[in-house]
Amino acid sequence: MVEIIPLWVVNLLSFITVFSVMAAIGTTIVPSVFIQHLRSPFLLIRGLINVLVIVPIVGFATTFAFGLSLPERVGVVLMVIAPGAPLALRRALGSGGDAGFAPTLQIAVAILAVPAVPLWVVVGNWILGTHGFADAMAVARQVFLAQLLPLALGAIVRRVASARGARIGRVLGRVGAFLLIAALISILVNVRYSILLTHFWPIVCVAITTIAALAAGHILGSPSPEIRHAMAIAGAMRNLGLALLVATANQTPPEVEVVIISYVITAVVIVSVYIVWWTKDNTRNFGRGRLP
Repeated sequence: MVEIIPLWVVNLLSFITVFSVMAAIGTTIVPSVFIQHLRSPFLLIRGLINVLVIVPIVGFATTFAFGLSLPERVGVVLMVIAPGAPLALRRALGSGGDAGFAPTLQIAVAILAVPAVPLWVVVGNWILGTHGFADAMAVARQVFLAQLLPLALGAIVRRVASARGARIGRVLGRVGAFLLIAALISILVNVRYSILLTHFWPIVCVAITTIAALAAGHILGSPSPEIRHAMAIAGAMRNLGLALLVATANQTPPEVEVVIISYVITAVVIVSVYIVWWTKDNTRNFGRGRLP
């Protein structure tokens, strides 16, 4: 990848973006609602199955179905086994996802990613004939710094200064939105040539996996349309940071990184189309006086 903008600048900007967005979301979390979903975990378990089990299985299957090369398979696999994209929570909440269920699922996925990612790497080695590894402590550190810590800080601000907490959350949300645009531009500047190198079939695999994740979440989240929506987006959007963490630790070839970046872009496009469809369909159904 050609580094027109230094990689450390991109990484720093991305981290600050995720931290501010997650902290802003933290100021909206209501602990009692979180506990309620833990006490009645049926929907939460279904969401976890979608994010941690169904999506990886579909991803593995598509890489073989379309005969990808080993680096292409590794790139797709690293994304499907990396759950809990931080910005997925922002997309879900910003487009009408359940405000209690979405953060609960995100936190549960983030915690379970610590054992799940190394376990899926072992499974991937067996299936692909590779010899990769994932450090559970490194996964835990990234999950804590990028998700759990800012969410906790936001929740603390809400509790300590409830009047100012909402205002602080709005400010952080605006800052996060601005930084997100800047981070995306910096990443696209660096990877624009790499994107052109992506082959057709890995994109097909990504599209099928993402659509399957959306469909599974939409089905498993029934009957609530807001929970369906949150569950679908949580499954479809994967964790770029965790995928790159494992790829970097294993010194994978450049083709793997190309597929990883292409996966993110393809998934974002498909999820954006899904959000537009869901919003219109949900609005139309409410206008008719019924739920979807």
